[in-house]
Amino acid sequence: MEKFRLKKQEIKFHLGLNILIALFITMASYVNIPYGNLKAYFVYFVHFILLQFSVFGFVYVFSLFKSVFKVLFPVLFLILVSMSFWVYTQDITIGEGMIQAIIEANIDIAIDVFSVQYVFYLVLSMLCLFFFLRKFKEDKKSSIKSPAFIIAIIGIITFFLVENYKLGAFKRRLPFNVYFGFVNYFSKPKLKLNKIGGSPFSEEKDLNVIFVLGESVRADHLSLNGYIRNTTPLLSNQKNVLSFNKVYTPLTYTAISVPQILTNKSILDNNYKEAVSLYSVLNAAGFCTKWIGNQSLEKSYKEIVHTNDSVSIIDRFHSVLSFKKEKDLKLLDYFSINNITSLNKITTMHMIGSHWYYNNRFDERFLNFTPVTNSKYVGSLKASHIINSYDNTILYLDFFLNQLISELKKSTKKTILIYLSDHGENLGEEGKWLHAQEHSTSKNPAMLVWFSDKFRESYPQKINKLISKKNDSISTDFFFHSILDIGGIQSYTFDKSKSLFN
Repeated sequence: MEKFRLKKQEIKFHLGLNILIALFITMASYVNIPYGNLKAYFVYFVHFILLQFSVFGFVYVFSLFKSVFKVLFPVLFLILVSMSFWVYTQDITIGEGMIQAIIEANIDIAIDVFSVQYVFYLVLSMLCLFFFLRKFKEDKKSSIKSPAFIIAIIGIITFFLVENYKLGAFKRRLPFNVYFGFVNYFSKPKLKLNKIGGSPFSEEKDLNVIFVLGESVRADHLSLNGYIRNTTPLLSNQKNVLSFNKVYTPLTYTAISVPQILTNKSILDNNYKEAVSLYSVLNAAGFCTKWIGNQSLEKSYKEIVHTNDSVSIIDRFHSVLSFKKEKDLKLLDYFSINNITSLNKITTMHMIGSHWYYNNRFDERFLNFTPVTNSKYVGSLKASHIINSYDNTILYLDFFLNQLISELKKSTKKTILIYLSDHGENLGEEGKWLHAQEHSTSKNPAMLVWFSDKFRESYPQKINKLISKKNDSISTDFFFHSILDIGGIQSYTFDKSKSLFN
């Protein structure tokens, strides 16, 4: 009878403990998902059960170390609960960027996040945990000899099996994303940026370069490139706009494509540990460099971005996975034209673009192609609905770039705008969706160039060369060398044969 009571108490303890963890922590990762239909609800319910089962496994093994568990578990629970509040209420993504912001935040910023609701949530969760642990204060709640230990090991194995099947399926959700956020923050390798060497300089004056770095936009869904739908009505009516429809990159996700675009690395290079930042060269040549981004900086290119003179990241606490992510038009609030100084300038604007979930990337004004998706779960959606949502993001891009060009026309400088998406997107071809997969559609990013009349008058030969290459097959290697070419950079060796202006 004594052994039976101990087993019963063990079941009650771990069942109750996992209910607390599920209610105050784990479920926060699921409440903001647009499910749409019954199939999606079922899929995410199974996902939640498997995730919580894996959590049980780790917690059970942790509870075997009774003295450590008594001290550390309440602390870890409070940390996780404090973060889950923001996931519940604002759909904030917990990851390396959030961990960095928390660790490196000034004290006044940290205090500013406190609210009555936040404090109430923390107090309620800790009271629930306190009374629960007080009720089960005996030591014999877990044992390596218990059948529950075997079940716990299966739970831990489940975590690795699911992660092996789909990377990030559990790691990107509470409570695991907090742990891996800390791990990535403290263990991330530093990108070594080589010194540029020599003394680059430019004799150019009044040059204004705007680089818009897009996200997940494929070339063949622009009507400028012959797409059957009119997805670029505004740009089609703009003068001095060129669209390049044969750009190629084998690098089909942001973490590897962006470092290649922004450095002297070729698409054929697999080692990104050493590189020369484009902005370092331009800074040395007297350019003013500015970065305005609507994406959290990933460790693979963070150091490159920070070689700019100034860096502004808007909406820092919402990632591409968030359903409350700021729209890209907000970037324009941080952009300004300075006609007073004669300094050369390059401004980079990093968009959230057409990253999934597509409906989050545009507002109701651009709900032109319908019906659209109503769930994040691709498997429950019709292909036509997904494509409708995606094409609406292109309409939004068209409006964004048109607004930016309208602003640039006010500049008295020699101005050129280059738009380049980091990679393309799969939209059901061979059963593939989104990106980071091997298919030609994700390797063909959209690219546009707009130039002012003054730029054309100043560089007629360069513009003629640019126009002549409009239909050429080019790789994203062009960018580093083209920018240095139009910037008139001297005393620095780069490959002019890769420049679109040479």
